[in-house]
Amino acid sequence: MVQNMSSDLIIPRGNQLTEGMNITTHAGIRWTAYIEGYSPRRPRRLLAQTVLPGRRLRFDSASESRISPELPAGSPFLGERRLLGLLARSPLLPDPEQPPPSPALLRRRRWQARIAAGRARCVRGGRALVNTVRLVGEALLEGHWARS
Repeated sequence: MVQNMSSDLIIPRGNQLTEGMNITTHAGIRWTAYIEGYSPRRPRRLLAQTVLPGRRLRFDSASESRISPELPAGSPFLGERRLLGLLARSPLLPDPEQPPPSPALLRRRRWQARIAAGRARCVRGGRALVNTVRLVGEALLEGHWARS
């Protein structure tokens, strides 16, 4: 049974570019099919390069997500049999890869490490100063009491 998306069914977890179509398998599992936009992998280059986002047909259920190996014209607004066939051939979506840290994030981490190291030096220096003042004070008091 193919229906338009309603609020009581699966909420898409990807970057949804189209309205979702809900289907139910013969086992009674509900799926939402939609076109997802994703950032394609691009090689690192010296100069910036504009890259259009990729598109793929994605299926989400309550417990898992799958990606269709093909993107037929008219997706996801296809017949129920066609969508179920694509779902059957779709592999599980692997866990999302962590993108490499951005240069700004790397700079922030370096600055945070420097700030933490500077604070640690201040704490050590402050402790040393407090210990020195305490020792001088004790020496002065001992000298004062020794004269009396």
